[in-house]
Amino acid sequence: NDLNVKAQYDFIDNETDASGPGHSHGIAVLSVLAGYDPGSLIGPAHGASYLLARTEDDASESRLEEDHWVAALEWADSLGVDIISSSLNYRDEFDDPQENYPFSAIDGNTAIITRAANIAAQRGILVVNSMGNEGPSTSSLWPPADSRHVLAVGAVNTNKITSSFSGRGPTYDGRIKPNVSALGSWVYTASGVAGYQRSNGTSFSTPLIAGLAALLLQAHPDLPPDSVISSFQQFGDNVESPN
Repeated sequence: NDLNVKAQYDFIDNETDASGPGHSHGIAVLSVLAGYDPGSLIGPAHGASYLLARTEDDASESRLEEDHWVAALEWADSLGVDIISSSLNYRDEFDDPQENYPFSAIDGNTAIITRAANIAAQRGILVVNSMGNEGPSTSSLWPPADSRHVLAVGAVNTNKITSSFSGRGPTYDGRIKPNVSALGSWVYTASGVAGYQRSNGTSFSTPLIAGLAALLLQAHPDLPPDSVISSFQQFGDNVESPN
């Protein structure tokens, strides 16, 4: 379908085309959120207006990519964005191991990307972010999912069992994460080349929740980010015994 793209920017190559070098991840995520192909795929927020930003550079891994993410967030804020749907996480595996974050930094207020997400929430922007795919060990979540003010999304399969790869809490300071989980195993997505494929990852559970958040804000546009997070948690089917 014709997406209603208000603006786009590539923060890696500094150009106005955000499609990048052809990696399919962003297209697959966007299709889950915004696709509209009746009979094949309909995303929950297919009628929304979009800003598209590329901040991830496949060629390297460093905290500079967090800076790109922050720059994109500031750009989106300047254009009046309501929701950020982000399927990126940063913690370990940087090219310079000294840049890796220790577990003590997973406290909701230390990582660059987490601090930026906190500021976004203060400015009324809801950040919906993946937990990361470093599960199943305890405390395997990656920033900015550790933020108190980020709607962090884990992955489950069609039987509502947590996907093995889905990042887990708790945070360093003992908070339960994710806030909610959604289908992240065998999700139907655009392939990025032609047709459709099945994809696995918290990257694909996240846009499902971001799309639902868009519908919630359409009905209740004055809800602040923390209230949206509380609403999702309050009506989850595991609300009586969250884990």
